[in-house]
Amino acid sequence: MMRWGIHMFLLMSLLGCGPTGEMAGPPVTGTVYPSPRRATWMEEVRVTIPWTSRSTPAAKLAEVPLEVRTEPAPSGAGSVVIFKVPDNFWGGPQNFEIVEGANRVTGSLTVLGQTVFEQPEPEALAVIQPSVPDSGFEQKIADGGLRVVPFSGGSKSVPLGGRSGPCAGRLVRVARDPARLTSPVSIGALLERLEQSGGSSVVDVDGVLGIDPVSGHDLDPTILTDPSPNTKPINARTAVKARQGSNYTGVGATIAVVDSGVSNLTGLTLRSGGADFVNPDTPNPLQDEYTQGGVVVGHGTAAAVLAAHATYGIAPGAGILPIKSCDKDGKCRLEAVIRGICHAVAYAEKNPQEQLVLNLSLGSDTPSEIVYIILKDALMKRGVNGISVVAAAGNDWAIRSSKSGVLHHFPASFGGNRGLSVRREPGRSMAVLKGLFSVGAVGDYSGTLRVSGFSGQGDFVDLVAPGERVLSLSPAGSPREYTGTSFAAPIVSGAVAVIRQATSLVPLTPEALELAFLANYTNPTTLGAPEEAQGRGLLDLTRAP
Repeated sequence: MMRWGIHMFLLMSLLGCGPTGEMAGPPVTGTVYPSPRRATWMEEVRVTIPWTSRSTPAAKLAEVPLEVRTEPAPSGAGSVVIFKVPDNFWGGPQNFEIVEGANRVTGSLTVLGQTVFEQPEPEALAVIQPSVPDSGFEQKIADGGLRVVPFSGGSKSVPLGGRSGPCAGRLVRVARDPARLTSPVSIGALLERLEQSGGSSVVDVDGVLGIDPVSGHDLDPTILTDPSPNTKPINARTAVKARQGSNYTGVGATIAVVDSGVSNLTGLTLRSGGADFVNPDTPNPLQDEYTQGGVVVGHGTAAAVLAAHATYGIAPGAGILPIKSCDKDGKCRLEAVIRGICHAVAYAEKNPQEQLVLNLSLGSDTPSEIVYIILKDALMKRGVNGISVVAAAGNDWAIRSSKSGVLHHFPASFGGNRGLSVRREPGRSMAVLKGLFSVGAVGDYSGTLRVSGFSGQGDFVDLVAPGERVLSLSPAGSPREYTGTSFAAPIVSGAVAVIRQATSLVPLTPEALELAFLANYTNPTTLGAPEEAQGRGLLDLTRAP
């Protein structure tokens, strides 16, 4: 499963009571917000508590005890509790609490993952409004001690290609300006400066700023997705009981595969208009060079085959839009992922007659605000012309105890129907993205389908599909077995394409399609797994049109 990297920032705020002594008056409780709101390993975080500390408070981050120190609040009211984010922590939002005597406050800190921590000098991404010139943005962020970092070729910003919404903006890369800010800054502080200085220049959707750090993630190590020795190969069409000879095969639908590229194999219908954001000098979205153990096994190609191949695919009549955002080593730079998703959005705007489905067999444990605002616009702001999104639930569940904190996986964790794993202060709440399918994996264990041990779990999982030893094709057209939620997701993408074709005369919004799909095309009784593992159950197309 492809993984991406992510970056962000945090803002200090406070809700709750006024200052009071620990022993005077009733106990103080409330919600507090850290500064910065996002921080990576070993980065210092400050939290203002609404009482004057008279000893050393006890603090925990995701139940992990923290070493803290305190100092008086600058306002003279309350105290400031200071701690560093422990290393070896899962990224994403993690709850914290601070307790002193009977006083207690709680909050949430978004931890930025390991690849952010390893950056020698942090950089950030921002999406700026289309009306803001590069020079104007540069002047604004210069006041915060920041500079624009040119992209390859020397351009200071890159148009995202859309006609409306956040994809109509331009992507910029930002870093500390050594001439104005002589001391290095941490990523959380960098992002906070970027928000404060960028102001209204930065694309803002419902209070969520389009600001992220820059990094990338490898594919999950093979050990995480190796199939169990007790499993059998799976034919996806047979496992989900796809109807043979159905008149609904996804004709008229297009599945955008943002991945490592898609080879032009017999049996696949590739749409023109694909893109390559990995090799700007020699772009070729039809070249999938993803390699494991010195062998080109492919990733995007295998996903596309499971979605729409004439022999192996769930929607053999659908077309594939190949978008390369991940390289041969499985690195998916966030910059390339953002551009890839916006390319799919722009394609949908130019081809409104096609029913577009966006397949994202990639992700990270840290949420990207930019990806969130783009997907929200695509899913929830465009009515029946919205784009259905299918995302892999991640492959790290078997090693969740190898790091502290709660394991998340984004963008899959942006979806779900029972709550969202991201919490912000009220003004910056990330609502659940309706219309986004979050897909886990199952394997065939001696003839019985079971949720795979590596498959991500949580309140965001919508359903599961075959993802362990699934039969597909390599970029060379050779049959191979593929394991990971990366390969469960395109099976669902194919099924969504079929349903989009079936409802084309009375088009549904992505949210309505998701609700109807989960109610009619899943089987919750097959697996006997908890809801956090299987969502609404196994993809079941026995009732498919």
